[in-house]
Amino acid sequence: MAFDEPKPGLFARYRYAFMAVFAVGFVVVMFYRNTRPTPVGVVEVKAGPAERVLAISGRTRPQVTVNIVPKTPGQIVRLAKDEGETVRAGEVLVQLESDAPRAAVDEVASKITLQQRAVAEAERSFRRPEQLRAQGLATVKEFDAAKFELDQARLSLDGLAASRREVAARLRDNTIVAPVGGVVLARPVDQGQVVGAQTVIYEIAPLADVEIEADVDERYLPEIREGLKADVLVAGQAAPLAATLYYVSPKVDPRTGGAKVRLRLETPIKTLRSGLTADVNIIVERREQAVTVARSAILGRDGSARVLVVDEGRVAARSVKFLEWPSERVIVLAGLQAGQQVLASPRADLIGEKVAPSTDLESVPGAARPRGSDARKAL
Repeated sequence: MAFDEPKPGLFARYRYAFMAVFAVGFVVVMFYRNTRPTPVGVVEVKAGPAERVLAISGRTRPQVTVNIVPKTPGQIVRLAKDEGETVRAGEVLVQLESDAPRAAVDEVASKITLQQRAVAEAERSFRRPEQLRAQGLATVKEFDAAKFELDQARLSLDGLAASRREVAARLRDNTIVAPVGGVVLARPVDQGQVVGAQTVIYEIAPLADVEIEADVDERYLPEIREGLKADVLVAGQAAPLAATLYYVSPKVDPRTGGAKVRLRLETPIKTLRSGLTADVNIIVERREQAVTVARSAILGRDGSARVLVVDEGRVAARSVKFLEWPSERVIVLAGLQAGQQVLASPRADLIGEKVAPSTDLESVPGAARPRGSDARKAL
């Protein structure tokens, strides 16, 4: 009995054909993936005006601080102002206990009254010898004695008048007024405290004399000089303030490695207080024409510094020289020209690769960022 053999299925009959088609398709896909340009974000290099700016942090401070001290020791019975309050010139700040100097004034006044009577009596006593001498009836001895008594009485009165001025000045010194207008920076004493002639009762800073003080790292001091312009953004101010650097400390603080610099605001602000944070941008140099790039676009440093550019659709490395400066953008001295396209996020593995550049950085898929030592070099 004969049986019919089953016919092979479609896949079995054409399996080799399917395998061949699949292999060809795989090769085509891989070839496309390997030859497809990699999308990269680029920035077109442009030349134009550029500034080299040193960004540092500082604080507002008074140019002058006035210390209020008593002229005579005494006990404080009244303090008119607290820290942070404003003061007008001539306004009473401190009242010291004044019973003793007031009693001294009263005592001298009583002595002056008695001495005025003594002077009047001496004048009357002098008139008689003076008249008799004019008539030739009084001796020289009697006249001189009366004149001496009158002169002594007048001298005593003058001495008491000087004493009255002295004790009156002491009484006035117990009421201390503000010599200048400003704001109270500190009040290190309290009411009831006994103070001496060297005790600081108030520290006052004139508001119109507020300046900016900051530290500059010793690495950048050779570039910092008096007369440089700056923009200062003070906490609480809506817009930057123009300032001029007028002082550079001649010495470097060994603890911080920096030197003090001070800047004067070109337009003083009366309401500006001391101790506020200030972001200072010192304009070290201005160039009419310069090529600048973002520091993050540079790989390596010094002699190995390079940027990645797009040249005829492929990534190429270009050595560059730039001014080393602590800023987000640096001035390129050599190696780049206006019109070239620089990779915004450089990757050494892209060198020689075919790429699709785009200036719309947000549309480019995130690329691998350099890590470890490469990241430090990029910075």
